[in-house]
Amino acid sequence: METPAGGRPVVRVGRAPWVVAGVVLLVAAAILVDPDVGLGFQPAFLPTFFTLVIASDVLTCLVLVEHYRNGGDVRVLALSWAYLWSAIVVTVHSAVFPGVWAATGLLGAVPSSAPWLWTAWHVGLPVLLGLALAPWPTRLERRLVDTTRRRRVLVLSWAVVAGAAALVCLRCTLWADSLPVIIVDGDYSVLTRTYGPWVAAANALALAAATAGVLRRRTPGLERWALVALLASACDTSLVLLAHSRFTTGWYGARLMAVTAALVVLMSMLLAVARLHRRVAGHADRVAEQNLALREAQQTRDHVLAVVSHDLRSPLTALQGYQQLLADGELGDLPEDARDLARRSAAISRRLSLMTEDLLAITGTQGQVSLVPVDLALPEQLREVAQGFPGLDLRAQCPPGLRVRADPLRLQQVLVNLVGNAQKYGAAPVVLAAYPDSGAGPGAVRITVSDAGAGVPSRFVPQLFEPYTRAEGTGVHGTGLGLSVVRDLVQRHGGSVGYDPDGNAFVVRLPGDPAQAVDASPETSSATRST
Repeated sequence: METPAGGRPVVRVGRAPWVVAGVVLLVAAAILVDPDVGLGFQPAFLPTFFTLVIASDVLTCLVLVEHYRNGGDVRVLALSWAYLWSAIVVTVHSAVFPGVWAATGLLGAVPSSAPWLWTAWHVGLPVLLGLALAPWPTRLERRLVDTTRRRRVLVLSWAVVAGAAALVCLRCTLWADSLPVIIVDGDYSVLTRTYGPWVAAANALALAAATAGVLRRRTPGLERWALVALLASACDTSLVLLAHSRFTTGWYGARLMAVTAALVVLMSMLLAVARLHRRVAGHADRVAEQNLALREAQQTRDHVLAVVSHDLRSPLTALQGYQQLLADGELGDLPEDARDLARRSAAISRRLSLMTEDLLAITGTQGQVSLVPVDLALPEQLREVAQGFPGLDLRAQCPPGLRVRADPLRLQQVLVNLVGNAQKYGAAPVVLAAYPDSGAGPGAVRITVSDAGAGVPSRFVPQLFEPYTRAEGTGVHGTGLGLSVVRDLVQRHGGSVGYDPDGNAFVVRLPGDPAQAVDASPETSSATRST
């Protein structure tokens, strides 16, 4: 199975259509050796023949239309016109044919009604098949390919074809008295001599145009089988015209060709569906195996992450405590440079501790992540974040006295992840700002993290907060977990997080406690810088 530029799978049929076409020609040539041998009237033959052809035409129409409605090429719709025409004309043809449903035919038919309907059948079917397969003007093809007009094109085209077929049938039945007589006592030599060359010419032109179109486009599958159907119809026409009369080897051989023309497209589509089903079933089995392997890999990954994060948690907490003792001078006086290094080491250890919390939050144990909201002073929280990024031009802005009710550890996780994201993917300076969010109710706050970088590519914004997703082409290594952790923790606080492309800023909104609301504004903000 190959996928062309349009993105739809195509079933390759190899040389099968050409082999069948060769068999059709050989059989027709064998019958033409002596097409006038009388075989006699077989009562059961015609009802069976007409039922088989009509049923095949109707089923082919339905399958082709469904294929077109599901996004198939417009030529599929054009093929359905040919079989719609055939189904209507053959149905009426069977009704007027003597000896099928009545001894003299139905619908007020005259002896010439059946051969005239045969002529309409063997001109309309090949002409419409040839039209479907022939090369089309580029402008027309583009116009018909317009997906917004599929339903309209389907309804209008079928109405036109069905209307034309109905008019032809009425002309050959109810209004048949004025038609020329082309059959006398079962001998249709008049049809053969007078109208036969024109019918044969129409078949030959349709076959030539269709062959040119199929070979030019080098289309696989359905169009090649439709060309075989057109060839069988042309052989049907030739055998009937050369046999001169009914119930001869040529006439019965022509019926065989008609059945071939009716069945070949339907059978090819059913076989294609069977092959595709077999392949889809094989792909489904492989996908199921891959999903099982992925689930096992994910379970292993989650277990490893959980073990690593738990094993790192205790030593990092202890290390951070020792460093804080050194920085505070609890273990003796240290030079100021040493104290500064101790403070920086403690900040870095704290960031490592927050990274282990990220691992715990993403390993599928979110429900076990503790959340203990307390009343927090936001200026202090922002200063703690800034201390964890020594060397970064980080500007923290927050009105004095602004408070929020949140879990201090989880809030630090959120802010450290956002600032770290700006450090990796953006450009200095990074601005960490907190303001009252008056539009969200009393006590609500809005925290933004922005930088001077180019911002997030617009095509990637919808995926920003999905786990394990990262924008391509950044040249920065990462896990793709930080923003998903941010989203989950903010939502657990009852807040929301998003990205503002106009300001190149991540915006966190946290609900407030009205009792803790303060009268603060950006104009009274204090600022700190970590450099």
